[in-house]
This record gives sequence, structure tokens and C-alpha cells, in this order.
Amino acid sequence: MSSYKVINAVGETLRELLWSAIKNDSTIVSVISTESQITFEPPFKLLKDTVPDKNYLSIYLYRIGENENMKNRPLEPKNTNLLKYPPLSLNLFYLISPLTNSAENDHNLLGKTMQIFYDNAHVKGSMLQGVLANTTEKLRLILNPISMEDITKLWTSFARPYHLSVSYEVKVIYIDSERETEAERVRRKQIEYTQFAGV
Repeated sequence: MSSYKVINAVGETLRELLWSAIKNDSTIVSVISTESQITFEPPFKLLKDTVPDKNYLSIYLYRIGENENMKNRPLEPKNTNLLKYPPLSLNLFYLISPLTNSAENDHNLLGKTMQIFYDNAHVKGSMLQGVLANTTEKLRLILNPISMEDITKLWTSFARPYHLSVSYEVKVIYIDSERETEAERVRRKQIEYTQFAGV
């Protein structure tokens, strides 16, 4: 269970996961040399017209949806007098865009990113960052294919020419509810009946 800061913690976790592998790869570290070049900023903020001012890997959170399988869960007992509402369960969708000075660098950087996410499809334990650290939470990373039409619409909204990008889904993320309600006491009803002769 997590506070509202969990959304940012997921981003921090993804960045740390990527950088911990990239910094040991001589080919990729020549393209992305610092962790700060792995950014949460949307691509349009990193591009001047069509070219970035330096090399970046954008991991941009572009959509959030409620997890369908975790809806309508019952209230949870907090104590004998209180019930707590279940946490909000979310799936996060990230647009991964390598923004470098050449197509070859873009290809290598995106390939390395996809390899890291594939090899770490379940992120837990010491890999978790922020408010997720030292918890039993587990993140699942899933390649989320989106149509060329939809990805083109995204880039059109950025008012920038299309760049090579892929989408990933991260689930399930929990944000604790602060809502509580009084628990109703169980009442017993006793029914007595008498059978009359001849009836």
C-alpha cells in the first residue's frame, strides 16, 4: 500500500533500473552518460524543432487508467468500529522515446531499454525507489503495443515530427484511500414460534 507519491516513485524506479544497466554498457553510456539524461519530461520539451539539444531517453507518463480487475473490492476492517475504503488501483502507461543525434543511437538506446524491461518484467525488493522502497510491492512491466494512428496522434499533440517510440504499461499501482466509515454492529434477531394443535 502506498501514498499518493507512488506515481513519482514508479518513475524513479524505472529510471534507476535503466541507469543501473546502462552505466555498465560502453556502447550506450557513450550516448547517455548521466542519469539526468533519463528524464520524465515529455518529448516536446526536449526537442528544439526536430533535434534535441543533447541526448535524452524520455520515459513520459502519458496515461493513467484504473485497473479493471481490482475494482469494487470490499471495505477493509481497520478496527471493530471502522472500515477503510480499499486503495485506488492504477495502471500507468509510459511513452519511451530515445532522442539523440542519430538514428543508430536511437536504435541502440531503445533496444537496450527494451532488453532491460524484458529482463526485469517484475520489479520488486531493492529495485524499488521512493515510497515503494522497503515495501512488498511488485511492479509488472509490459510492452503495450499501440497503433500507428494512436502514436501519431500523440506526436501531433506534441506539435513535433514523429520520433521512434514504444509504449509500456506498468501495473498494479496502489494509492491508499483516506476514507473511512463506521462499521455497523452485527445484530441478532431471535424468532420464536409455537405450533398449535389442530392447525
